[in-house]
Amino acid sequence: MLLALLLALLPAAAGPLGLRTQGALRELFLDVIGADARPLARPELDLRWALANDWNEPMELLLHTDAAHQFLDEQADSLTATYRAPWPRLPWIWSAIEGRLTEHWGGWSDRPIEAWHRLSGAFDYQRDLFPRDQVHLLYADSGGVAFDVQSARLAIGDLVARTQATLLQGARGAVALRFDLKAPTGLLSRLGGSGGFDLGGGALGTVALAPWATVHGLIALSHFAELSTKTRLQPKPWHWSFELSLALSFGGTEVLLEDRCLSPLLPPGWKRVPGGGDDALLSSGFYAGFRVHNQISAGVRRGRFSIWASEDFTPGPNPASTLHWLWVSNAPDIVLGLAFTQPL
Repeated sequence: MLLALLLALLPAAAGPLGLRTQGALRELFLDVIGADARPLARPELDLRWALANDWNEPMELLLHTDAAHQFLDEQADSLTATYRAPWPRLPWIWSAIEGRLTEHWGGWSDRPIEAWHRLSGAFDYQRDLFPRDQVHLLYADSGGVAFDVQSARLAIGDLVARTQATLLQGARGAVALRFDLKAPTGLLSRLGGSGGFDLGGGALGTVALAPWATVHGLIALSHFAELSTKTRLQPKPWHWSFELSLALSFGGTEVLLEDRCLSPLLPPGWKRVPGGGDDALLSSGFYAGFRVHNQISAGVRRGRFSIWASEDFTPGPNPASTLHWLWVSNAPDIVLGLAFTQPL
């Protein structure tokens, strides 16, 4: 009872939601995520669950004489645990270790998503042409098979270490630098990880606009190793990302609005084999793999609990869509999450 009371007196979580960009392919690689640029006051444990529904119908790609095949249909439920702690003699530096466990399965979210599409009048991405609540995950080409998962799989994810140092701090904000490293503890064949070491670094900023409004920003550069299976279609080696978060406080409750933008995961040059018209193109994974990916998130934080939802909307001219000013990759179609952050 006394321990529970003491824990309740500790301050609530702060900073942006700390979201990664999810999706069957994106989650194989390192994601440099946002954080408060100010120093970490004390160690903390962050536990979170997230649901990501991927839907891409089968797609064939060509580059000269090489052919590649992708089919990404699943619900991925992940549990992530992160321990962060300031350095004892250098409290303006903190380090974190992060591990993840993911269940790749058919799930239950296809029908609610289709119902929402019908209710809102949104494009349904030809979901009704395929069985619901199934798992079909294929990434293969003439060089090999990275993964071919047709039944539920539990995957241990890659291990991620993060270190952040606050360089400047004032009364209304701070500037920090970050270095992240991903170690290949997960198996590519089970979609636990890419099978290689990734590293990334970034600059972070936090500015308190008012007692009730704070802005957090991140700009990062990462290097991805190739997939451990020598497929012809490999990720681009260098990647940039940008994140902006606005936190608004109302009587002890924070509302967070965030935007994350990432460079294309896969290299240019590959072309999707035509077929099925614009609807099939929009329902494929071509946008998700070969275009800039923009993720918009909205969340609420109360005390040590945070909840959020994310959708992918990338502004830009898109003649194939009824919304000619927007790209939607539906990989993932939607993300829902819940986090509990406990100071120690």
